[in-house]
Amino acid sequence: MKKAFAVIGANFGDEGKGLMTDYFCNRNEKSLNIRFNGGAQAGHTVVTNDGRRHVFSHIGAGSFSNADTYLSEFFITNPILFMKEYSEDFTNNIYISKDSDITLPCDMLINQLTEDSRQKKRHGSCGVGIYETVSRSKNEDFRIKFGDMLSDSELYEKITLINNEYVPKRLEKLGIENISDEFLKLLYNNIITENFIEDLKNMKKICHISDDSIIDKYENVVFEGAQGLMLDCERKDYFPNLTPSNTGMKNVRSILNKFPYTETEICYVTRSYFTRHGAGKFNTESESLKENYNLYDKTNQSNKYQGNFRYGFFDCSEFLKSIQLDSKYLSSDDCISLCVTHTDETNSKIICHDKEIYPADIAKKINVDFLYVSNGESQNSVKKIPLE
Repeated sequence: MKKAFAVIGANFGDEGKGLMTDYFCNRNEKSLNIRFNGGAQAGHTVVTNDGRRHVFSHIGAGSFSNADTYLSEFFITNPILFMKEYSEDFTNNIYISKDSDITLPCDMLINQLTEDSRQKKRHGSCGVGIYETVSRSKNEDFRIKFGDMLSDSELYEKITLINNEYVPKRLEKLGIENISDEFLKLLYNNIITENFIEDLKNMKKICHISDDSIIDKYENVVFEGAQGLMLDCERKDYFPNLTPSNTGMKNVRSILNKFPYTETEICYVTRSYFTRHGAGKFNTESESLKENYNLYDKTNQSNKYQGNFRYGFFDCSEFLKSIQLDSKYLSSDDCISLCVTHTDETNSKIICHDKEIYPADIAKKINVDFLYVSNGESQNSVKKIPLE
């Protein structure tokens, strides 16, 4: 029987999804690592047992464990950022759904201009055009998918059409009136467009166009989520500081429903405290927590669009609410597991505002089948803990 794992971030992202994806891909049989939401704004860190480190953006975080990658129709591809990430060190297959939407230079430019215009009211975007790609792709006249068979000249003409017709209307809808000369120079820069087309051509040479049927070729499939349940596009209690995708089991279930004989384990991942990178509500944010436990993140550094990496106490009520909201996409025969990461930073405990609890305590609250605890960066640090 095929075995499927789904790695879901339970908080605001940065929980350790890359670590657990790598862990579940490390099987005797070759795995298929499936990206089922988000896009190039993801930054999933994997550290091998011998110290090799990479922050995965497009390519599946299970690649160091010899997994092939499948970027599903729910994943947004960015040829510019893919080619920056890719190197010949990645020798495994990379498959991309023909229906995966493509981010264009104009999407990134609009995204960055919009965030800059919000000043202190930023949404917390990464600035790589994810939301703008989603918005543009709702109109088929302006949509470009990875499987579209366009010549260089046809692609150039379509991008020019989008820049001339779509972009002005989009900026007007966003209420942006002051368009700088710098923005226009970048938007209509022929070299940027030509380089983008070249990046897309190279990406298509490296990757294989596919669809969900690719799953049939693998006995072990690992779904790798991006962002976390508290950033899901349906979490209106955190609007507008959300990501424009379903971060939980919704997309995973729609794919798995095509393969009804798969045994599935859903692993919800959380740190032993909460973090958030970007603007938005954060009820338990605490600067003193960072200082008291000497917390430091090697991947998430301060940047122009997301600001400083934020730390806070573990929010038990919000954690439980997130899991409960996602449960509507679970099946009665799914195995549910929990992974608590970064326990080496917090003396093996989960740090709440008013108390410290053990990972097993929170595992019992959501009635999981398995508990994993990680006290380091590599998959060797992950231990399966028996539950009484």
